[in-house]
This record gives sequence, structure tokens and C-alpha cells, in this order.
Amino acid sequence: MKENNEKCKLQLFGGREIPIDIIKTDPPNFDLVDIDGKQKKIVKEGNDWRAASLTQVLEEGIFELNSEFNNTNENYLAIGIVKDSYVIPAQNPGSNPSLENIAIFTGSDWSSPIFCKGNGKEDNPRIKNNQKIKLKYDSNEGTLILFIDGVQQPAYITGIKEKVRFIIVLYTSGSSCTIHSLKKLKAPTSQHIANEIAIQW
Repeated sequence: MKENNEKCKLQLFGGREIPIDIIKTDPPNFDLVDIDGKQKKIVKEGNDWRAASLTQVLEEGIFELNSEFNNTNENYLAIGIVKDSYVIPAQNPGSNPSLENIAIFTGSDWSSPIFCKGNGKEDNPRIKNNQKIKLKYDSNEGTLILFIDGVQQPAYITGIKEKVRFIIVLYTSGSSCTIHSLKKLKAPTSQHIANEIAIQW
């Protein structure tokens, strides 16, 4: 029965796999390791805050990013989106002006579990190592939704009306984020939940 349900979901929502790559920086701050031709591991080089921007521009559709953080040393991590028009400079992406151009869900080292354009929010649990982290971006609805270990989280970003890209933020040398998949979906897979909280982009 479970296998049949999964097959039905796949047929209904489908999804086109998108090649995973990150924008190269000079000097490089991350190593992109190929796992099996599809999955990629983003590995941090050096101890300092840096953001890796995925190359795929998110526009005209529904996009799903499936990932998992490892070895982040007390959860020095974050994941979210950045304006496509904004180039994240070398300095700390968690400070202005970078913070004003991103929306991120964070680990325990950050002062708040959510930051949206510089404003901290307390409405979601923090992300930890070894969790299955899923982001859903819907350009039609202008929303970014977080799932942790398959559970949709209450606070989400809304009002996004511009092109964006997914970003991964790491601090510790050797820490990593494995991107299991990046897909463009045929239909939404998230839904409204009882305790949802909308945060304006």
C-alpha cells in the first residue's frame, strides 16, 4: 500500500531533475563533490561564514530542494534564498547588506531561527545536523516553505515577486550540506496548516 501511495505521488506531482551546481568564487570557499552523478555535497573550506549560491534561477514554477547538513559544529548553518540580482560578497552573509537580501532558516548559532531581509523571527524550530531538510519555492504563490524530516513547519516566507536562488550557509571547515535533489515540480506538494505563520518578504 505504501509503495502504491508513493507511486501515485510521483505520478501526480512528478518533477524534473535539475543539475546541481554552485556559483564559483575567487578564492573558492567551497568544494563541490559529486556523489553519484546526481547528488552533490557542498563542503566548507576554512573557518568563516560563507554562502554558496546555487546556479539555478528560481522563476516560473515550483522548485524543491532536498538536503542534509553534517559536521557543522553546534549547527553553524543556514539555508534559504537570495535575490538573483544580488551578489553575496566575501564577508559574513549574516550581516548587512547581505542579510537584507536573503531569507534563511538557521541552526542554533544564529540569534533567531528565521531571518527575512534582516528581521529575525522565532516561529520555527532550528535546523540541526542529520535532518532531512526540504525547501519548497513556489513562484506562482510567491512562497518559501520549510520541511524538517518530512514535517511542514509553521512559519513560511510569502510575497516573493522576483527571481531568487537557493543558498547554503556554513561556517566550520569540513562541514557539509548534501544536496540529494533539486527538482522543478508539476504541482504543489505543500498545504495550509492550522498554525501557519506568514512572514512578508
